Amino acid sequence: MFTRIANARHVLLAVALSATAGVAVPVTTASAAPVPQAASSNCPMQMLTSPSWTQRADIADSDPTGRYQVGYAYDTTYTTHLLRWTNGVPQDLGTAHTGASGVNTQGDVVGTITTGDDPAGTGWRYHEGEFSPLPGLTAQAESYPSAINADGAVAGVSSLGSITVPVVWSTDGSVRRLALLPGDTSGWANDIDDDGTLVGFSSGASGEHAVRWLPDGTVERLQEVNPAHSSTAVAIRNGSVLGQDIPGIGVTSSLLWRAGATDPEQLSNGTPQAVNARGAVVELTVPDAKLWLTEPDGTVRSLPTDTTPYATGGVTALTDDGVAYGHWNSTPVSWDCRPPVSAP
Repeated sequence: MFTRIANARHVLLAVALSATAGVAVPVTTASAAPVPQAASSNCPMQMLTSPSWTQRADIADSDPTGRYQVGYAYDTTYTTHLLRWTNGVPQDLGTAHTGASGVNTQGDVVGTITTGDDPAGTGWRYHEGEFSPLPGLTAQAESYPSAINADGAVAGVSSLGSITVPVVWSTDGSVRRLALLPGDTSGWANDIDDDGTLVGFSSGASGEHAVRWLPDGTVERLQEVNPAHSSTAVAIRNGSVLGQDIPGIGVTSSLLWRAGATDPEQLSNGTPQAVNARGAVVELTVPDAKLWLTEPDGTVRSLPTDTTPYATGGVTALTDDGVAYGHWNSTPVSWDCRPPVSAP
């Protein structure tokens, strides 16, 4: 969930609203971290099957095994439908609950209902064929779930006016507020690992800073490449945290805190897309507007899209074996970046 705009808060709102999926976004000139110069190979792209009435579709997330994907499709009247793919076969889950943002290995889905007449967000969970609400911290607060882990715990935010509070929902739907850094007033929980560790940002007078919440609720500020910059953590998998360095002026770059490491690696200029259990990372780089996958051993592979000055493709999930899911223009696709199998 989480990949076409620099600020993670806006990324998640865009996913919840399903408003920017498949739209070409201009890319600005880079100035700091390097762009990959050569790829060992391309990752073959394949379109996912969509219902025959589909006018446009996109994928919001995939579970780490690749069995389930979730997203949306517009029909001929441009009504939004919630779609869940199971082993490549799409299932229409209706039009009442849209704005999907996460799916887990059980096929459970979370998302946010928003409408043009009432833009307030109402979070929901889909489990065993039933939808249930994910409440805010108060009856008046909005709720925006962003990710769900294997056990069904959900990361997200509860907001009231301009204040956004990071929260976690348990499997029974109860909501718990997460701590902020001292002096901060708002934040966002962007993702949750299978052990219950969450990542996101805490925000205050000094800007937004990437944080990690341990399963017991303890909040930790993640080390930054430049403490004067803002930063955010957008994804976590098997302890590896993917994030972004956000200078006040200039181009953003991707950050990776590997499992067990304190200092982040500054990757390429652009926008972080996804990370998997091996610590492989997909980035959308500038100024080339291309998608690249980098393995922990330094192997780089290209995820081909159009050759334009605009980003026509985006990745929203990377499975543990290396299949990336996302969109190419207005079409849901996958890129097979699995490492080649050596002959016995």
